[in-house]
Amino acid sequence: MKKRVMMALLMTATMLVMTACGGSTGTESGSETIEESTKETQAADGTEYVFEAEYTVLEGLEGLGVSGSPTGIGLAKENAEASNGFYTGELGLKSPITFVITSDADTTATLKAVLGSNTLGNCTWDPTSFIVTVNGEAVQYEEFKTDNGSDASNQENFKTKNLGEINLKAGENTLVFVAGDNNYRSNMPSAPSIDCLKITAEAALSMEEEVGNIE
Repeated sequence: MKKRVMMALLMTATMLVMTACGGSTGTESGSETIEESTKETQAADGTEYVFEAEYTVLEGLEGLGVSGSPTGIGLAKENAEASNGFYTGELGLKSPITFVITSDADTTATLKAVLGSNTLGNCTWDPTSFIVTVNGEAVQYEEFKTDNGSDASNQENFKTKNLGEINLKAGENTLVFVAGDNNYRSNMPSAPSIDCLKITAEAALSMEEEVGNIE
């Protein structure tokens, strides 16, 4: 009888240990705060590549400033909280930010963008008010919000937004981010500030960088 009791107790303890070790490791969905990033980070579903907005072609673009319109490399702004220490801001209809990403193969990728408030206050963005296209095709992402945050000295309040899955082809791919149908800046269409993109894919990705923009 004692042996049976001991065996039952042993089996119960084993089941409790197995249950405790098998908990979920999932994370909550939603926006992530920006972290220090590297150009490439190995992920479970591929490699995460970081592409800086300030390294895209800015020449010829015209933004929306509070006192005058910044142009060209004047759209590249310095901010200690931004990836690489810089971002692109004061964006409008005449300042689409274009990333030309080269892929070594056709692939499905996850697109995330690190975005700031553009000091516009509380704003809601959707595929109509903030247009994102990949090779000319609009990305139908889920609505998200930006706000200035509580730090009066740093109103950008950068957050990472998951824009969903995109299809990239072998060779060059053009990803464009531009203001859409909104009147967020003095009744003129504007867009969130853009810090960088984080694209996770199994293919090898690269971008030719305009490093002179911030030199």
